[in-house]
Amino acid sequence: MRYNKIVLESEVLYRGYDESTGYYQRGMLTEKELCQKLREEAIDNVININTELVEQAIGKIPDEHHREMVHSYLDYLEHLVESFE
Repeated sequence: MRYNKIVLESEVLYRGYDESTGYYQRGMLTEKELCQKLREEAIDNVININTELVEQAIGKIPDEHHREMVHSYLDYLEHLVESFE
């Protein structure tokens, strides 16, 4: 689905166009509605992380060196995610 930006008497609206069928969607969307729709379509899965449980699991690793490796890897992943924001 592609979207066309339509400015109607200084009001900005968006209308979906299906390239496979050559037809427009019936209604028009505001920018806020379009952003919400695209966000919903883009998100594949919601992952909830309980940091307390993660810390408990890491604490159960018997070898100190391996615990440090896991902490280092988690720090790396956090920095990686921040770099995409």
